[in-house]
Amino acid sequence: MNSNKYIHEVSISAIRDRSVREVYADGDIAIIDNVRELTELNPVRAQMNFIILCCEGRIQLDINGNRRQLEKNDVLFSCPDVVLSDFMISPDFECKILCLSERIIHELLREHIGVWNRAVYIRRTNVVSLTDDIVRQHSLYHALISQSMHMPDSQFSKQAMQSLIQSMLFCLCSILYESDTAEPQTYQTQSRQLFDRFLATLTKEKVKRRPVGYYADLLSITPKYLTMVCEHESGKPAKDWINQYVVEDVRYYLRNTATPIKEIADRLGFANISHFGSYVRRHFGMSPSACRSQKKAED
Repeated sequence: MNSNKYIHEVSISAIRDRSVREVYADGDIAIIDNVRELTELNPVRAQMNFIILCCEGRIQLDINGNRRQLEKNDVLFSCPDVVLSDFMISPDFECKILCLSERIIHELLREHIGVWNRAVYIRRTNVVSLTDDIVRQHSLYHALISQSMHMPDSQFSKQAMQSLIQSMLFCLCSILYESDTAEPQTYQTQSRQLFDRFLATLTKEKVKRRPVGYYADLLSITPKYLTMVCEHESGKPAKDWINQYVVEDVRYYLRNTATPIKEIADRLGFANISHFGSYVRRHFGMSPSACRSQKKAED
């Protein structure tokens, strides 16, 4: 890739603005079935998680400078902020692409988010070859989502759509999990192994709002070294990972449960309800009660 080229930043909203042929898009999720419009932007930095299933033909591209090829039945999983460039597409190339914001992928996977994070952040991209049966299953999900888009809006249209996408995502994560556990881990550096252990520990902790030093102690390393490992492996420091998990726990309890606000504050490790309220205002721009009311209004 020519480093002097302008890198086009592409987000889910930018996909919508470019009028790429979409099956579904709601701000956090986009499902598209034609990548050719995006390959005109070369190179591209993808600002979202994405999954590309090659249905026919083949595509070659550079991902962060590494040449990769997808052929029929190959699926590529990627975290945000990878640079895609130098596309070569066969005339018969067809694909289906699922794009997901960090917020929605955490919300949909909840306590299983570690499967995704460990699989895609440790490798940055992950390519798996699927069986014909799994490809047919994925295509059925895609067709059902497409059909649902043409149904009249109802009170629970968005929830039904996200449930379909959640189900499809869990099926894909099962593939990631099986692929990861079946492959020997000897290729991993010490840094990658530590990052993997950090994410696994963070996922399992019921109270995630802890200082970096707390997790560093569990891993028998210094806070400075843990931060360095996270930045090297994912581009984000440890405190940002901790905060991302806490924010999504807060969002879940406020928007999807009737748990009293004080109990949520206690459960998530806040000193008192005042500190919890300040945290919610800082990250959501509103009070905890307003955040909960907003969800009720959306429903």
